[in-house]
Amino acid sequence: MIRLEGVTARKGRFRLDGVSFEVRRGEYGVVIGPAGSGKTTLLEVVAGLLAPIGGRVTLSGVEMGSAPPESRGVGLVYQHAFLFPHLTVRANVAYGAADDGTLREAADRMGVTALFGREVRGLSGGERQLVALARALARRPRLLLLDEPFSALDPRRRTLIRREVRALHREWGLTTLQVTHDFAEAGMLGDQAILLDGGRVLQAGTPAEVFRRPASPYVAEFLGAENIFSGTARDLGEAAPDWVDGRPADLAHGHRAFAFQTEGLTLYAVGDFAAGAGHAVIRAEEITIARDHAHDSARNRFAGRVTEVASLGALTRVTVDVRGTPLIAALTTRSAHELAIEPGLAVVATFKAMAVHLC
Repeated sequence: MIRLEGVTARKGRFRLDGVSFEVRRGEYGVVIGPAGSGKTTLLEVVAGLLAPIGGRVTLSGVEMGSAPPESRGVGLVYQHAFLFPHLTVRANVAYGAADDGTLREAADRMGVTALFGREVRGLSGGERQLVALARALARRPRLLLLDEPFSALDPRRRTLIRREVRALHREWGLTTLQVTHDFAEAGMLGDQAILLDGGRVLQAGTPAEVFRRPASPYVAEFLGAENIFSGTARDLGEAAPDWVDGRPADLAHGHRAFAFQTEGLTLYAVGDFAAGAGHAVIRAEEITIARDHAHDSARNRFAGRVTEVASLGALTRVTVDVRGTPLIAALTTRSAHELAIEPGLAVVATFKAMAVHLC
């Protein structure tokens, strides 16, 4: 278990400020944030390499205080590996290894056994990261701290090693905290996501909660939400067309129907929100594009014209002008081709009320 409560720390002119979150035992936590947000500094505080000036760090149920790094049961992998340059690959992996069996398993699963006889000075950046991962895992740590551990790997190797690290995390019952700027990676790996910026935690929760229900427009934009609108939400109350027969307050579990007025459009949303000024967020992948008014369950349906089509591999982003307001949808490139999507085409953009997040 990793728990930080109001942790403040300084590193040069940078300051972590009141950082609080928890990664429970056996969970895989992911810290997401831009460059300079304090992600590496946060790992160093957890590892005991940087002493906090305020707050509490608790690892495996024990408050660490000023406990030195070697007493924390932590394995740490930096983005730049930081291997021992005077030792061979095998000697690096063996440094602090729990036993020969763990050493061999870590090396085999990280794919570095064939490199054992080499000097680290001749390794590529990706090979260095693999050796650093094997060295940290060979200790069989209780807590695994990873700082952009896959950044130097080619895409195929990154996928394979990410899978192996996640598998070892489960098999060995590790508690892991990884730093990344890759939102897709955070969603694939993490049980808990911690969004850090400017030394502060902006939001924490499961990846689904953080990505689908951002706490603020800034968080939504930072996480890549393409459609963010300011406006006013009106609670539709019991007159809402989405209520079923019965007692609405009991059936809805706190969720209510809203009409959100923005830039000449009315969006229908369902959620637990205080009526009034706010923002509506719709992720591009929640919006579907059709050539006509097909019948489905979507509560939001807007006719418009395509103004921009941007394809990148299997994904195509389509911008639709709806009475002067742009809506951005994400389609598979195959779907875009089948629909013959091109600028000027009249289309219908639809999305469900549940796809509209109010914040």
